[in-house]
Amino acid sequence: MKNLFKNINVTTSFGFLILPVFLIILCVGVNLFAPATLQFPKPQIIFKDIFISFSEQSVLSALGNTLLNLSKALALSLFFGVIIGLFLGLSKNIWNLSQPTVDFFRSIPVTFLIPVVALLIGVTSANIIWILATYPCLLIMIFNVRAGISKQEPERVHSFYIISGSLNLFKRFFKVTFYEILPDIFSGFRITLSYCIVIITVLEYMRLGNKTGIGGLINDELQNLNYVRVYALTFIIGILGFVLNKVVEILQNKHIHWSSEKS
Repeated sequence: MKNLFKNINVTTSFGFLILPVFLIILCVGVNLFAPATLQFPKPQIIFKDIFISFSEQSVLSALGNTLLNLSKALALSLFFGVIIGLFLGLSKNIWNLSQPTVDFFRSIPVTFLIPVVALLIGVTSANIIWILATYPCLLIMIFNVRAGISKQEPERVHSFYIISGSLNLFKRFFKVTFYEILPDIFSGFRITLSYCIVIITVLEYMRLGNKTGIGGLINDELQNLNYVRVYALTFIIGILGFVLNKVVEILQNKHIHWSSEKS
């Protein structure tokens, strides 16, 4: 039995079984104490509605809008996060000068910036959600990239510079430093991905923008007291996050084989 669980495929398969079992136990436990008017829908009904949801145009359209906002926010936060993080990691003096400003903005919840962004582009703008989501995700990427640079061992990096055989700083950066911090970029991106999904769906739930995403659809179904669909859509968000994180994890383990962090 011990040898069986050493197989990563076996443990992963059991991991997939734990989730539905946990949901069933949670459902039974909640319904034991909840009043009749707040009874949790049966898990089999929710799972059935998940499959039904994927055949409905409204759900597919909402999912597409959510993925579009997610893609824009992730692309911008990754691109500018790497560039700014590299700049701030050039020296300790640059970081010490910029850290108070970065920490200041990091402490401000994204929801408090809604009035400012809405004033600039309008609360019904199609871009308001991904613009707001980019702000905190960008900060996450900056900190991870900068942390990756700061933890490099100078002697080790210098030896790699010598091995690379190039005196050009630009070439040395892409031959050595970039590969050194690539694991930190991927780790930061995975954190950013999960955080971005949460922010975007919450902003959609608040009915920002002029297009309905998964979060907005949950709001609509909640207003219609369709609790089965509310939970089904919530699980779809969880499935979306799991699939996207798994894709990034596979890419990280395949292409960054020198990383000590194998998730």
